[in-house]
Amino acid sequence: MKKIISLLLVFILAMALIGCENKEKSDNTATKSDVKSKASEKKTYSDKEFINDVLASINDSELDKDYSDIDFDSLSQEEKDKVIKEQEILFIQEKLDRIEKYKDLDFESSDLKNLAVKYIDVLNTQKELISDDKDKKILQNGTKLRDSISYAWLECEDSECEIILELANNYGLKMDDRKKKDLEDIKAEIEQDMQNYVGKDKEEDYAMQ
Repeated sequence: MKKIISLLLVFILAMALIGCENKEKSDNTATKSDVKSKASEKKTYSDKEFINDVLASINDSELDKDYSDIDFDSLSQEEKDKVIKEQEILFIQEKLDRIEKYKDLDFESSDLKNLAVKYIDVLNTQKELISDDKDKKILQNGTKLRDSISYAWLECEDSECEIILELANNYGLKMDDRKKKDLEDIKAEIEQDMQNYVGKDKEEDYAMQ
């Protein structure tokens, strides 16, 4: 009787050990499978899409400030200013609608991601300047010049030129030599205007750091 009981105990213990071993093997296999599955998943990067959208934005900007469908002759100066302000905000918003999403997307190049965020910030600053009537030059006596742009706006234009040139020179943004030279000349003119700038608005909070 004792012998039978002993044999039963040995059998039960053997079955338990086999069960534990099979479970361990199963767990190890599942873990390896999960690791392999995660490793095989490719992260989606937005570098190329961002460059393409910036290019499309540049091409569209050649049509900017087209007021051909507006009869300015029938408007007062105040009404003209209002229409131009609304259109300029619309043009900037169209650019933002195309590229603002990249602020939350992944980039393979961290430097390119930084440029994307900087470009979006520049466009948002331009939009705020127009909305807050801070895109025009203010003389030291407080007089606002309707036909002269503010120092903060010059800073935005300078930053935008710098970003686009950086994208063209180092990140594959397609731009022919003539357009690149034109943009370089524009940037040089802006920098000269900033250097010679005299105006009360230069010390305003909107000046970019």
